[in-house]
Amino acid sequence: MHRALVVEDQNLMRLALMAELRAGLRDCYVAGAQTLPMAKQLLDQDQFDLVITDPGLPGFDPTSRHDRLHVVETIIEAAPGAAHLVVTGSDDEDEALACRLLGARAYICKTGLSQGELPLVLKQIDRGEFSIQLSDLDTAKLDLRFPTLTPREDEILAMMMHRNTGTKRRAVFQEMATKAGINAASAERYYKQARAKLLKLGRLPEGL
Repeated sequence: MHRALVVEDQNLMRLALMAELRAGLRDCYVAGAQTLPMAKQLLDQDQFDLVITDPGLPGFDPTSRHDRLHVVETIIEAAPGAAHLVVTGSDDEDEALACRLLGARAYICKTGLSQGELPLVLKQIDRGEFSIQLSDLDTAKLDLRFPTLTPREDEILAMMMHRNTGTKRRAVFQEMATKAGINAASAERYYKQARAKLLKLGRLPEGL
């Protein structure tokens, strides 16, 4: 069983990251902490395989490089056997390098973190790579969710909307099939079901 800890003071982001981990890792136990003391308490009580940390925690100046790196260093020292992933809304390439030197395995900006991307980051970590994703507002894309769709229908539409120019639908179906452990035909079926629902509602976004 995988054991993961998400250290993030923003409730919606923490819950979203926890949901991503549950969806991407089978038999995953996920805990959440809003502050550094809460995180240290959980790390003292249990051993975690993965720790995701936002360095801008309450009680520290989110604009201070010293404070942010202190948060990261403290958590890494409290769980030296875990893989550490830093997720932040105030990303910086120099800070990413500093986090790597402290022992972090990934440094990801929240701005570019879409649904379904966290498992890809974890695969990079498993291969021994350092994963870094900095913000790029020029390439930011809309992230839409529709309540009438199932989670898999939602995911395949998001992947289709975010595909690179020139990428064929067939390639997206295969990508989802690999991620979800299904075949490409099933992925295409989810896409067609989702598209039909949105057409019925008259809410089909551009690119679908």
